[in-house]
Amino acid sequence: MLNAILADDEPIIIKGLKKLIPWQELGINIIGEAMTGRSLMEQIELFKPDLVITDISMPDGTGIDVIKHVQSLQLRTKIIFISAYQEFSYAKDALAYGAVEYLVKPIEKSLLLEAVQKAITQLQEATEDQTSKGKLAVYEQKDKKTQLEELFDRLTQGDIGPEEANRKLQALGISLNRASFSVFSMELERLQLQDGRWGEHEMRLLLFAVSNLAEELIGYYGSGLVIRKAENLCVIVNHESSCADMKQLASEMRDKMLFYLKVHVTISIGKPVHSLEDIRYAYKSAVDTMARSYFEEAGTVLAWTRHEGNDRLESNVEQAKQAIIQSVIAKDKAHVEVLLSDFFKDVHIHANGSKETAVMAGYSLLIDIVNELAEVGIAINISPEVRKDWLQQMHHCSRFAALTDFLTMQVMGILDQVSGSGGSREAQQMKWIKEYIEEHYKQNITLESIASQVFMNPYYFSSFFKKHMQENFKQYVTNIRMKHAVRLLLNTDLLVYEIAEQVGYQNPRQFSDMFKKCYGKLPHEYKSQTKS
Repeated sequence: MLNAILADDEPIIIKGLKKLIPWQELGINIIGEAMTGRSLMEQIELFKPDLVITDISMPDGTGIDVIKHVQSLQLRTKIIFISAYQEFSYAKDALAYGAVEYLVKPIEKSLLLEAVQKAITQLQEATEDQTSKGKLAVYEQKDKKTQLEELFDRLTQGDIGPEEANRKLQALGISLNRASFSVFSMELERLQLQDGRWGEHEMRLLLFAVSNLAEELIGYYGSGLVIRKAENLCVIVNHESSCADMKQLASEMRDKMLFYLKVHVTISIGKPVHSLEDIRYAYKSAVDTMARSYFEEAGTVLAWTRHEGNDRLESNVEQAKQAIIQSVIAKDKAHVEVLLSDFFKDVHIHANGSKETAVMAGYSLLIDIVNELAEVGIAINISPEVRKDWLQQMHHCSRFAALTDFLTMQVMGILDQVSGSGGSREAQQMKWIKEYIEEHYKQNITLESIASQVFMNPYYFSSFFKKHMQENFKQYVTNIRMKHAVRLLLNTDLLVYEIAEQVGYQNPRQFSDMFKKCYGKLPHEYKSQTKS
């Protein structure tokens, strides 16, 4: 049996982790719990556990402190981090120190199980004799492609040496004899994947199709494979030394994904390297380059370049912010719009590819506006809960354009309160939107299609709609359709598939499943019970 310690400053999280997966069936005993970093490190030193699952942001000792402590003790302990969304970049950095995986709260059962099994595999391999055939025992039970994917996944993390990697490649009959290795990070556009068109099964099929198409294209430039990395895909190519070829390959991947699969992908190309040992550096540079995509449109190809800092521009951001605050106090709407545009340009440059820097600059703008208004005696209706929600919503903006739309909406909303003219134009827009949905619910209306009708960016429209309706767009449309479905069910003799078509569902099964989710019964059951 393996021994594990669970750590989180919230006892309910520890309790949930203990119930989430079958620890005993996996051969794991939970031997300790900790609520602070110091307590965790003391228990690690005392019990020398095989596995630790811990929140990355703990009081009295961070996740980085814990993993460094494990390394200083030269223990074989494997660590899985869990983190809040806003700590994503911090958790990502922890992987460079040797963490097995990070998981974002709320923890999904399948992802935790996958991470724990990955740790078990690494622990099993670490205990095998380095010269024994037993080293390949884990791999022998898997097909060749799976073994290769796992090997390169470990190479990107830097937890396998080049000699061992070459032995495994030799055992698999794989020869990588071209001069260079390049690593791409590939991100599927999040809005497309979260607007309701892709369920879990469809997502798996899509990722399978994307991987197959990418691997087919790799064959024209060299050899390689595609592996899954959290929400993104990682493409590894063994090729000759031309970097221009890699840009061409990435562009072909992007274009063919859009043409054949109708999905936008953003691709970042890491710094090319010349050995298996350095693949982890190529991967890290690809991930760092992907961070710059936040400031680009979906479907961009980005190549690694060396960037210098822009700290000297911080004062420009601060000056632009103060100018906006003064114009809000003066109720100068036209000037505020111009100053916001300048502020966003300065933030873009100052952030130097960092989403976190851009988000915090935007959050600082909103908080400072509210505080300055309070100091000059102008009261506005912004609750602490709303202020907290601002930061969360900004972190969820997948592009800088979405962040600027959100900030513009919030600043203009504050300005409306200050000037006493708040809401009249927005109320008219919402009235038109609700009427449009009521008239077109039978059609395939989407968030994007209505956003274009009111000349809004889809990201902005999503926030705008939820702000006024207190529910998201998809749920609102579903409720409208279900309301009309009940009317048709109770007042007509139409069959279920006919009602489905009448309320905008081409798939009767999907309609029935949604109806049951809303009312607890299938359509025919609902009708029978109501008539009886």
